[in-house]
Amino acid sequence: MVRSSGFTLLAEYPSPLFCLVMPRADITTYKSKNLIDNVSLNNNIFSVAPELIYVSPESSFNIHGGVTPAWDNGKLSVLPNIYGEFKLKDQVFLLQAGLVGRFIKNNYQNLSVINPYLETIAVQNNTKEIEFYGGIKATLGDHFNFNAKASYISYTNLPLFINNSTDQKSFLISNESRIKDLRIHGDLSYISQDKFTATAGVTLNGYTGLKDNEKAWGTLPVEMNASLRWWAFKQVLIKGDFMAFGGGPVLLSDNTKATLKAGNDLSAGVELMINKRFSAWLDVNNIFNNKYQRWLNYPVYGLNILGGVTFRF
Repeated sequence: MVRSSGFTLLAEYPSPLFCLVMPRADITTYKSKNLIDNVSLNNNIFSVAPELIYVSPESSFNIHGGVTPAWDNGKLSVLPNIYGEFKLKDQVFLLQAGLVGRFIKNNYQNLSVINPYLETIAVQNNTKEIEFYGGIKATLGDHFNFNAKASYISYTNLPLFINNSTDQKSFLISNESRIKDLRIHGDLSYISQDKFTATAGVTLNGYTGLKDNEKAWGTLPVEMNASLRWWAFKQVLIKGDFMAFGGGPVLLSDNTKATLKAGNDLSAGVELMINKRFSAWLDVNNIFNNKYQRWLNYPVYGLNILGGVTFRF
């Protein structure tokens, strides 16, 4: 069971300076059934984020300053929440920088999105993230957007994933109490109204300073993705997606280390809107027929073609 809620209190003043308060509650319950040793856990995070915001009269820059007291299952942490943006004179480029913190909820639902082959977990340690970053954004013309960002991130209790030595199929969590990540991210997009959208992005991760694990098991050093959506005609959507990654470190059943091979996947498809209720679609996946594994012992399908009809009511 997952419950998450929050609301915002905003107090405005005649000056460009005003106050923002954001309380939030994230409440989850986890129970297992029909196991020899069933597990029942409550995992709750409460936080409140008061901050002062200054927006210059010319809207050339804005600064947010505050702290976020957060209670992770009753344990208090005070997280930084300081960030700002500055527009250059030509109004095209926007500089950004900040020191911000947050908690990442490591309930089973969220973890299984990352790794769908998890064993039942007996403990849920939420991750505390402190990020110091700087970057630049750009808007060129009416359609093109660009973003580049470099971050130095400190994690407390980051879940890493290792194969269960019993069957080598399921995965166990190896908690890392302290780890750093030097991350570089860039993305760009081209959007032409609702007719054509193209996006691409790349993320580089460099994990260091581990305390409990030799490597950052199950993480990816490089991730790339791109997508295209084109309404060639009023009722015809042509789409394409590409993703690639660099192989990450894995721990084998005999306690030896290995690195998964890199992988890439290209897919394309078309959708035909027959009327307001019916549409037909056809997808061609893994066009290059690449055999890769995001998770050890779970190779993906090769070239495959899927099609169907969608009915809306």
